[in-house]
Amino acid sequence: MKIDRLLGILSVLANTERITIQELAERFEVSKRTIFRDLDTLNQSGVPIVAYSGIGGGVSLLEGYKLKNNILSKGDIKNIFTALNGLMSIDESNDLINLMAKLIPEETSMVFSESDYVIDLSSWFQDSITQEKVSNLHKAIKNRKCIYLEYISKRSRRVRIIHPHKLVFKQAYWYLYAFCEDNQEFRLFKVNRIANYKIMDTSFSYKTVEKIDFKKDFGIGLFSSENQKSLFEVILEYDITNEFFLTDKIDAKFFL
Repeated sequence: MKIDRLLGILSVLANTERITIQELAERFEVSKRTIFRDLDTLNQSGVPIVAYSGIGGGVSLLEGYKLKNNILSKGDIKNIFTALNGLMSIDESNDLINLMAKLIPEETSMVFSESDYVIDLSSWFQDSITQEKVSNLHKAIKNRKCIYLEYISKRSRRVRIIHPHKLVFKQAYWYLYAFCEDNQEFRLFKVNRIANYKIMDTSFSYKTVEKIDFKKDFGIGLFSSENQKSLFEVILEYDITNEFFLTDKIDAKFFL
């Protein structure tokens, strides 16, 4: 949206001594002509923008008009960048690009260099089936559209009509948190187990979701302290040549 981009440009100008039109265009992924129009809009709104020609030129806010941004600390900026960068790895929407520009006034390459974590939710493969599913399911969530689902569960393969509410990434897998019309309750559907799906024209009413209690609602607390008494120790033998492949399922700390 244009208003988001305008706020983003204003945020960058308020926290940068000088920046070129080309740099702004690349940052917001629009043309230089669009940036010129946006700057003209800001000028007409009373924001004093100064243009500098020649080598080292660019645009900036009039000296003395600069806004002081003391709300976010250096650590805040790094954490926000890490989270937004993770989302942008699967969804490079204009909303996220503009939000990144508004909240991260510094060069993103510098923030990336100083951050402690990298979150990348994308697949190793460009033609990932799961990645395509996630993208389409996200569109259904945004547009509040019901989904016809053919799902493989532990008991059988069933057809369901669901109301998608949230995409969940947990322990290396994608899940869809949705209200199931058949069961009349929220269920967690593993994306890899969706054999077939179709986004329907039918809309649904969004239900408020304040919290997802995975351990309570979905039985993920198998190894919780309450269940420790019912567990017993198992020692498995394995060939050393299979050690690398076993680490895909079992943490290496358990290998003797």
